[in-house]
Amino acid sequence: MSRHTLRALMALALLALVGCGGPPTQLLKEASTALNDAALARKCAPEEFAAAQAMYEKANALAAEGKHSEAEASARAAKKLAAKAQQKALLRKEECLNPEALKGAGAVDPNAFVETQPGDTLEVSAEEALKTVYFGYNAAELSSDARDVLASNAEWIKGHRDKVIIIEGHCDERGSTEYNLALGERRALVVRKYLGQLGVDLDKVEVVSYGEEQPADYGKSDVAFGRNRRAEFRTR
Repeated sequence: MSRHTLRALMALALLALVGCGGPPTQLLKEASTALNDAALARKCAPEEFAAAQAMYEKANALAAEGKHSEAEASARAAKKLAAKAQQKALLRKEECLNPEALKGAGAVDPNAFVETQPGDTLEVSAEEALKTVYFGYNAAELSSDARDVLASNAEWIKGHRDKVIIIEGHCDERGSTEYNLALGERRALVVRKYLGQLGVDLDKVEVVSYGEEQPADYGKSDVAFGRNRRAEFRTR
């Protein structure tokens, strides 16, 4: 190999390193734009918007620390979360911006009361009825225990067809930001699919992934990680 060729190869290698090692300025700008475009989500999908904003702030912090590859992954995740937040906001736009239209349907006479008779059962809230489903490490398959939980959840959901069900996919902190967002989504989707097999109307079931951003347990033990590998339920 000639000296000229060697110098040319070294120059190309240096250019490649410089190109790969800088802060993800363009991605951070795109993520910022996505958050601005998702302004409706601040009001109509606040939890999803907050997750996107937190991820964007994380990306900026990583970039400031010189952790450019991690910052790039977080910026991509923030952009994706912002887009999902906007989608959720658009679905909820009518009820979010026009709450007065919904008041008449659920109005309750403050002077009315209901007498219970022996054998009557009180209404169980969504928080009490819809139990969390847990997953194995790096897995999105349902265990037999998870299927039992979902069978019970499905019965409550089918009895409350006025409710929209949101399944949240979560992970422990191990793995990259993008990987955990994808894994959380797979977990939420497998839960949604199984509920459909149990007769739940999937038109009223939505999914969102938070990856590792909303741990149930901030510990670093296997037990804590196990509590964080989950799918949770909420309603609107």
